[in-house]
Amino acid sequence: MRTWWKFPGQLLLILLLVVASSEAMRMRGEPMPGLANVNRHRNGQEATNSQPQGRITGGNTASEGSWPWIASIQNVYSYHLCGGSIIDKRWILTAASCVTALRARNLLVVTGTNDWWSLSASYYLVDQIHVHCNFDKPLYHNDIALLHLAEDIVYDEVTQNITLADIDELDVGETLTFAGWGSTEAMGTYDRYLKESSGTYVSVEECSNLLGNTDEVDLGHVCVQMPVGKGACHGDTGGPLIDSQQRLVGLGNWGVPCGLGHPDVYARTAFYHDWIRTTMNGCTIA
Repeated sequence: MRTWWKFPGQLLLILLLVVASSEAMRMRGEPMPGLANVNRHRNGQEATNSQPQGRITGGNTASEGSWPWIASIQNVYSYHLCGGSIIDKRWILTAASCVTALRARNLLVVTGTNDWWSLSASYYLVDQIHVHCNFDKPLYHNDIALLHLAEDIVYDEVTQNITLADIDELDVGETLTFAGWGSTEAMGTYDRYLKESSGTYVSVEECSNLLGNTDEVDLGHVCVQMPVGKGACHGDTGGPLIDSQQRLVGLGNWGVPCGLGHPDVYARTAFYHDWIRTTMNGCTIA
């Protein structure tokens, strides 16, 4: 575990570099969020936004420590790429589209904060990336990955692992909640402070119909219907979707940008339970 204040030279370099707004939830037909932002640097907008807003379009600001298992996956310039979930002291679960074609040495994982800009947050180096072997085969399917960290995450009151939902017990109409640092509008800049919002679980069949009878949704997905004006957006890919028992039921995969009333689509953790466990144990499955 390290903190940015121990590296004033790197921090100064980051603060001096200014770039355009982000382009990365993975949005239908758009670039993969990891590759799209791997060379991004922090800009001045997040730094000047020093206080969290009580409410933004599409969600509420999450209180500090209310999502102790959430992680910000960042590039080497400490720029947020995607969300992730702590499932073990050495393992982060995220979307494959966030990390495919990237090198482990180009990623950082930040924990224990709802402010991805935080200079005192704990960050961890990644030493292995495990992407599902059938990622995007077919398109938007098997969008799941595991990151192995170089050292143990230090648990405390604001940093904990989350329990995986290993049995699919979701009911149509059930309330599910997600959180992320994504933008509040299509092609907007990422939000500095963690936001959360809730929607209702939609069956795979109904979700496919609502998305135009697409085959890009199957039993490996969880769909969440949000009111118009709310929903996942760029930068929310890989973030956690939880049920009322605070179990991880999904992770952000893809959607139609942004908050237009279409269901958002998540990878169903219960469907991938065997892949997750065998990967963590150093095994492989067909």
